[in-house]
Amino acid sequence: MLLRTRITLIVALGFIVLMLGIWGATTLRDRVADTREGEVAIAGQSVLWREIVAFQTSNLSRILERVDGSTAFRIALGFSDRPGIAAALKEAGVDVNDADTAFEVVGADRELVFSAGGTSHNRSILDAGSLDHALKGEPISGLRQVAADRIIVLATRTVVLPGKGTAVIVLGRDASIGLDRFARGIGASTTLVTLRGRVAASTDMRLWDRAKLDITPRRAEAARIALDGHSYNVTSIPVEGIGGGSIGALVSLSDTTETLQASSFIRKAAIAGAILIVVLGVIGLNVFLWYSFRPLEEAIDVLQALSRGDTSVTVEHTGAADEIGRIASAVVALRGNVQALAESRRQRERIRRRQGVVISSELKALADSIDPTDREEVLALLANSARLEQDDELKRVARVLHDLSRRIVEQHTRLSSMVVELREALVTKTKLAGLQQELEIARQVQLAILPKEFPPDSRVAVHGQMTPAREVGGDFYDYFMVDERTLGFVVADVSGKGVPAALFMAISRTLLRSTALFERSPSGCVRRLNDLLAVENEQMLFVTLVYGVLDLDTGRVTYVNAGHNLPYRIRRDGEVSTVPSTKGMAVAVMEGFVYMESSFDLTPGDTLFLYTDGVTEAFDVDENAYGERRLETLLATGASDWSVPELSERVLASVHIFERGAPQADDITCLTLRYFGDKNPKRIG
Repeated sequence: MLLRTRITLIVALGFIVLMLGIWGATTLRDRVADTREGEVAIAGQSVLWREIVAFQTSNLSRILERVDGSTAFRIALGFSDRPGIAAALKEAGVDVNDADTAFEVVGADRELVFSAGGTSHNRSILDAGSLDHALKGEPISGLRQVAADRIIVLATRTVVLPGKGTAVIVLGRDASIGLDRFARGIGASTTLVTLRGRVAASTDMRLWDRAKLDITPRRAEAARIALDGHSYNVTSIPVEGIGGGSIGALVSLSDTTETLQASSFIRKAAIAGAILIVVLGVIGLNVFLWYSFRPLEEAIDVLQALSRGDTSVTVEHTGAADEIGRIASAVVALRGNVQALAESRRQRERIRRRQGVVISSELKALADSIDPTDREEVLALLANSARLEQDDELKRVARVLHDLSRRIVEQHTRLSSMVVELREALVTKTKLAGLQQELEIARQVQLAILPKEFPPDSRVAVHGQMTPAREVGGDFYDYFMVDERTLGFVVADVSGKGVPAALFMAISRTLLRSTALFERSPSGCVRRLNDLLAVENEQMLFVTLVYGVLDLDTGRVTYVNAGHNLPYRIRRDGEVSTVPSTKGMAVAVMEGFVYMESSFDLTPGDTLFLYTDGVTEAFDVDENAYGERRLETLLATGASDWSVPELSERVLASVHIFERGAPQADDITCLTLRYFGDKNPKRIG
């Protein structure tokens, strides 16, 4: 390739690199600008939304002030006159027949005094914590999620009603009213979604359904998407509730198609202009170099003749000042140097052969230091090279030296790799031993927090047993005395396995036991436990459980079943039946869920058997499940005559026999309770 061609290519490559650099810098600048624009949009929309909410809550507070000052409202409320209350509220600016309006009055006993509008009639709009603050006279205002797909803006006012004491008036309106104003303010389609992705309100539901966005409601985000040939800027800002936590996100979609098309046209025009300038510059440079390099090309032709050994070629030149004259003088000097070089080459050849012989002997001695197999191969190569290249000793030695050095390096590399692998294996073994020791400690700690032996009591006998599928498990059982005559008992199963489930199990057990000591109702206890666990449940873990309390004097059992397997009741005569479900949802799934409780009476000698799905969902080597029918058959074969510990042991033994050596699929937990009655101190079994 000619020199002028290489120069032209280098310059062209420089232009290309420069253009790519400018394009990359422009792209980076655009990304930074987009990021900054998204941050500004998030900040501006957050401020606008807070102002809209503040404006709405201010209006609601003024309306509540008029309601508080209405004598007709107080009189009608005192007589529970719903038509009169509705008329008084309408005069104050509250239309209770409007589905977007929610109004209620909550008394000091936290019971609903009056409720109207688009809200539930058996549950307060406010949560327990907010209601406590409102009853203390603190004004509450802001957003509140009252249903899976509904969020309202509310304000409260604390009043003193004749004959009813302190009460809280709550007035709320659907957040969609403020959402429309927000959408008009930013000129974009806006959707309000809950933390679980349910749409509470939207100004353009069809666009939202087509977009199918994947957002994180708790984090502010800004992005750009393409949809149906249009470009949209997507902005998501978290929405805070009255408790200060996030209850959802406000997602806006702004059509930026025209702006992006104009920017794209300008960018393409600039790129086309730059390419045109580069092409013209490269062509002009090539023409200039061709004209400038013609004298040099003629001199190169003369040098090529000299390189072939033709010293008869002469250079005609008109003067020594130009380029060709200087090259001719150099060629004349080169001829003499070539003749001297030929003689020097012959001398060096003789010396090189003598050196080759000495080096060959040294190589044979060096070959003795390597692996025996490699040594034989090196000596064979040295002998073959000697027969094939007797006229070039150094070339033969160089080949053998190259092969010998390669073998020495490979041998050193193999040894180094073996040392490194051995060192890594020792480190890995040490870490594994430490991890196994830590898991065993965690297993012992988990088993230690479970109750061991129930204190002797003539009225009841209790026994629990848990077998984790791994080092630590997610099942737990517990039994404890709530007071001198009441026994609390629970069996629960945390979703998942391993360390996360074990930690969630410890938290659930601790909260349940501490809550049960001051909340005697099983439904109230489970409801409080659900509210505590559902808040900030980032891992989306949940617990199924059966929690009940037994009156040891009367045999009355009051219980709640939160999505758990149905326990079995085994009468003294051997009859086996399931305890009816209370149709409760698993704990920690949804905050505010109301659990129902049920009750039944145990007669002396009756037994309750509670278990987790590790029993019925155990699988044998053929992937067949143990099943509830097999468990019921086992219990019907004489469970009423077995001792309390023996009943759990027989169930576990039956499961292990059924598995036929298959690995345990899930944690197995059993709890057996046998009631003897207050008048029969003699234990059965």
